Amino acid sequence: MYGPARIIFTTLMIFLLAFSAQAKEPVGKISFPLNRVFVIPAGTSSLSYAQFNMDVFPGDKIETKKSSRCEITLTNGDIIRIDENSIYTLEAMNLAENTVKAESFLGIGKLWANIRKIFSEDDYFKVKSPSAVIAVRGTIYRIDANPDTTTQVVVYDGAVDVAPNAGSGGGQPQQESRQVAPPRPQQIAPPQQVAPPQQVAGPSEVSVETWVQIVKAQQQIYIRPDGTYDQQAFDPEADGKLEWVQWNKRRDAMLERDR
Repeated sequence: MYGPARIIFTTLMIFLLAFSAQAKEPVGKISFPLNRVFVIPAGTSSLSYAQFNMDVFPGDKIETKKSSRCEITLTNGDIIRIDENSIYTLEAMNLAENTVKAESFLGIGKLWANIRKIFSEDDYFKVKSPSAVIAVRGTIYRIDANPDTTTQVVVYDGAVDVAPNAGSGGGQPQQESRQVAPPRPQQIAPPQQVAPPQQVAGPSEVSVETWVQIVKAQQQIYIRPDGTYDQQAFDPEADGKLEWVQWNKRRDAMLERDR
């Protein structure tokens, strides 16, 4: 390719690249990178050091190394923070003035979310982990996605809906086993005629999406990979001693996001 043809081809490629960059709008910024924080752009495997006020786009993956943390401020003002040794992906994000449709994935590590109240019934903000799906409508909560693929969700304000991740292989929640007292002796009734046997339908598979737990403020839930869970109140005093919790509360207060 020589002469005018090469000039036209080069100009066209520059135009297409510029158009592609403009068509992909950022969904937020890295508002506080601490130590070794990396961004892996969507569709690539290359790591770039996160910079202050660096734009992030749908599909971008944020990874923190040891002794590192990252705060992401989305375009609608919502705050997401991840602790050290975490991998967080901004999957599908539609954050317009009157629309919040957001899905993201915490593959491993710890996440703190401070989400404004969502008013529309059609809007949602979901965070997935390997074993759970957490949907919120305005709350402060944290998620631990553990190496054994269990997930812990702790709610500080508002409420969240928690369900097992459809891809985790979970089932119905396992009920707590209880000891039952032996039955008292009963009198034996006289023999009676028994109806003929009837065909009974066999067992049917239950979808992992058939249960959703509402976790309210001052509660926590622990989800296992098989879909079973434990839900209970947590100790605010003990929880407040965790350095990760203290740091996030200080950041929320500094940004006037505490409630």
